Amino acid sequence: MTDDSPGASESGERGPIRVLLVDDNDEWARFMARDMERAAPEVGVTVATSANEAMLTVRDRGDLDCIVTDYRMPEVDGLQLLERVREDHPDLPFLLVTGDGSEDVAARAIESGVTDYVVKEPGRDQTATFVGKVRQAVAEYRLQRALEESEQRYRTVTEQSRDAIGIVRDRRLVFWNGRFVELTGRERGALADRDLVETVVHPEDRERVAAVFARWERGDQRQSVHGTRVVRPDGTVRHCEFTGRPIDYEGEPATLVSVRDVTDRRQRERELEWERELNRTVQEALVEARTREDLERAVTAQLRRQGYALAWIGELDEGGLVPRVVEGDRTYVEAIDRDADTGGDSEPSVWAARTGEAQFLQEFGDLFPTAWRDEATERGYAGGAGLPLVYNDVTYGLLAVYHDRPNRFDETERRLLTELADTVAFAVHSIETEHALASDHAVDVVLQVPDDAYYLVALARDGAFVDCGTVGVRGTVPSDDETVIQYVTVADGDLAAVRAAIEGHPDVRDVVVIAESDPVRLQVTVAGPVPETLAAARGAVVRSTTVAAEGATIELRQSARDDVRATVEALDPPFASASVFSVVESERADTDGTRGDLTEKQATALAAAYHHGYFEQPRQRSATEVAEALGVTHSTFLQHLRVAQQKVFEERFE
Repeated sequence: MTDDSPGASESGERGPIRVLLVDDNDEWARFMARDMERAAPEVGVTVATSANEAMLTVRDRGDLDCIVTDYRMPEVDGLQLLERVREDHPDLPFLLVTGDGSEDVAARAIESGVTDYVVKEPGRDQTATFVGKVRQAVAEYRLQRALEESEQRYRTVTEQSRDAIGIVRDRRLVFWNGRFVELTGRERGALADRDLVETVVHPEDRERVAAVFARWERGDQRQSVHGTRVVRPDGTVRHCEFTGRPIDYEGEPATLVSVRDVTDRRQRERELEWERELNRTVQEALVEARTREDLERAVTAQLRRQGYALAWIGELDEGGLVPRVVEGDRTYVEAIDRDADTGGDSEPSVWAARTGEAQFLQEFGDLFPTAWRDEATERGYAGGAGLPLVYNDVTYGLLAVYHDRPNRFDETERRLLTELADTVAFAVHSIETEHALASDHAVDVVLQVPDDAYYLVALARDGAFVDCGTVGVRGTVPSDDETVIQYVTVADGDLAAVRAAIEGHPDVRDVVVIAESDPVRLQVTVAGPVPETLAAARGAVVRSTTVAAEGATIELRQSARDDVRATVEALDPPFASASVFSVVESERADTDGTRGDLTEKQATALAAAYHHGYFEQPRQRSATEVAEALGVTHSTFLQHLRVAQQKVFEERFE
């Protein structure tokens, strides 16, 4: 039995969320339905491809929790559908989706009483946005239903809610739950008959929040989330999101307000951003750095941008720490005794150098006065950390950072700094052992592409290759302006199942079986781009691609280290998460088989002939069969093939 009580949509623990998704683009709708159900196990999605089909579904299904509909549909648009639905279901959550982000459409949607409004962004994964808005709309819907059933049930539900729930009249609280007391840090009696905005809202946010309350008091039914800061009596600040709607309470107009504390989420978001920025900096430094100093300056500069008052890297020299790069006040580093054996007396960098272990000091003020502590506090440093740079049991120096406020090294920051130290140590090792490459040298690069935008990764995550061995790409060539041909091998794969799965992907245009024996070999024509073609456009030679659920691993060769960053940037978009796994000097300066000045058609013919076994003895495929696989005539294929062979031979032998 479904529990329609408030909060059920947030966690899925109290019952499923039943969604009707309406869109005349059946392919998009079914993919979005699948992704929503995968992202949120409590969500079940029914797809309708027209307004009439949607109306029949609403009529026959009495258990729907939310309708999500496209705005532009043939004959009947989303707002017309809303009008019909509201006749029998005036409060059912209704989300409008459109590719038209104009203010006029948004205004019409709001005036028509939609619950929320989403702009469709092609090429971007919006699954989380859709799931979040559905969850929020259903949570508010179920809460409102509970409130309307009985006052007693309302009180029971709100006391159990993890959100702060209050009823406000003239900006004064007339009811609030225990979570409201906990969030605001005030005694229950201290909230009675008090102006909510003036009492708990941060002074800088009051004017904006007051304007929102004024709209609600005028009967504005728009369901939107607003942000504010709540100030507790002890001065601490909590970041919150709140929403509200006009209701009748004890026979008089009032506003139901729901407030959620998102301070921890905001902190996690900042931590993730911190981590992403550091990773990006280190990755770029690994690609670009010609010297160890280049790398160290990039890392310490990024740490300063992240908010550290001082960041520096030193190396051990005859027992002492010698600064290599310093971002911030260098006079402090020069003033302290950096002897790892006798100096420092728990100064974090010297302590870490002496022990060989990371040291985090939360509050310098808690320590006994010493020369270094006096130097630190005089310059405004309140806490610091020292982390040895160690790779393969070899110490390459030490990283030190300092905060101007105490108690800043929480568990997450310690982890990130420790991982950063390990990465820097590896990078220094790589630079010192392999050194920077001259611009005319070749480098072998391994890229990792985890994006579902690559159809083979999406198929792997959907389980298309779950019972198979290694899945790889042996070659990629352009077919025309819109498609490319890939030669895919699947070890230990069931041909029928693998072929059906690949053909089922919306980007795939055609699949031709080249070899049925293990490994299965397929010629796949797919709507581009794919990462291999984007890398090749930057002058890289793709040597192999291996596909797994975690992503695609692409090995390629560049003419020089300078070109690696440009190759990675060329993948974004659509493969924004692509990253460099390794960059290694190649012993050979050539690029291992360029296509010279072949045209795309000549290169396609040559690659097809090779992968179809045309050059093997005995031939695996005839010229006619290869031509049919490419969709060209026999004579056209042979013409392009002969010219391509001639150019390759000329390049090799002349």
